Amino acid sequence: MDNGTTAILAKLYRNHFGKLLSNLIYHTGIKDIAVCEDIVQEAFAIAAEKWPQELPTHPEAWLYKTIRNMAYTSLKNADRKRLFEETYQIADLEVDNEQQLLKVLYVCIRSAFSPKIQLVVALRYINGLQVKRIAALLGTDEDTISKILYRWRSQSKNHQWNFDQEVDFNNEPQLKMVLKIVYVMFTEGFRLSAKGALTDQALCEDALSILQTLIKMKVKAAGEVKALYALMLYHLARACSRLNDIDELVELAQQDRSCWNKEMIAVANTYLLESKREAQKETPYQIEAAIAYLHTTAATFDAINWSQIAVLYAKLQQLNPSPFTLLNHAAALYLGKKHEDAIRLLEQLSANKFFKNHHLLHCFWAKVYKDQHELAKALRSYQQALHCQVSPLEAQFIQKKIAEIHLLN
Repeated sequence: MDNGTTAILAKLYRNHFGKLLSNLIYHTGIKDIAVCEDIVQEAFAIAAEKWPQELPTHPEAWLYKTIRNMAYTSLKNADRKRLFEETYQIADLEVDNEQQLLKVLYVCIRSAFSPKIQLVVALRYINGLQVKRIAALLGTDEDTISKILYRWRSQSKNHQWNFDQEVDFNNEPQLKMVLKIVYVMFTEGFRLSAKGALTDQALCEDALSILQTLIKMKVKAAGEVKALYALMLYHLARACSRLNDIDELVELAQQDRSCWNKEMIAVANTYLLESKREAQKETPYQIEAAIAYLHTTAATFDAINWSQIAVLYAKLQQLNPSPFTLLNHAAALYLGKKHEDAIRLLEQLSANKFFKNHHLLHCFWAKVYKDQHELAKALRSYQQALHCQVSPLEAQFIQKKIAEIHLLN
């Protein structure tokens, strides 16, 4: 298969796997997700075989029509032809695609399954991520993810998946899980790839689309949904400044704020304000969005209110404890000239079994040592960071810092 066809199929798989799956469920009466998955996979296999000879004029429509016909063939002996429309119209099927997809997501994340299983299932069946990608995202091996999905499919056969009944989109545990999944989706898509672009723009768009659907549906927790939506917009608005002209990572202090998307920031501000009016209590997403607001609305890096950001990170750590939050709290304290308080938090993180091997912690220590003119210690910290798991861009950044220290010596 030529590279062009491979790229088209890969993009369609990522963008349409979940939608193809939900359309099968809604328009054929097939309730077994594993059967639907097999049909979708087979359609892509047929496309991989046929498209190199002749690419369809409308590849998306070809896939939707192919899975419809394959489902029809598999069900015709059960006298269920009536479930299919006589004329296939892709536009008609896509009218409620997002809500269908959201409904499938809610059904998939039943409380009978653990949060980890729910997350794996959502990433596989809603976002169309391959097992290898999910394993890398969750920091585990492919065999573990395959076993989780296999067990889930086996257990699912014992459940009656009724996609026709009304779904309570206000169900608090399920909504919280949906927001967690969306947050993971966006974070993964927003990471920088080796080439400097977003790792997966479609994943970011999927995350935003799910939130937009929830907002339009006016769920009771709309304030929390809008806060997460605002947070994502703040991040996207600043994405252009993460690299310089020669594709090197740029520290926040040196980032070009003139390229930030002012219109997107204004929209994010609106959603954050609405969130504060509608939320019954302050939520972690709202706090993170407020921190992002302080970053994006400051005219310069020096004008950032680090004291206020430090207070917000302290609140966030109370609501949702995390070593990453603690590190960001330490950074805000340090940049706000509260060096002793920041170092106490760094020492606490250095005792954390997991985090003591994270490159961000060693880079922070290196900055502290460099500011204290302890260049040998700073150099050792950067070298330790290089021995951690880092991306090519991060490794290049750290090596540049090491070169700067050598020049000072």
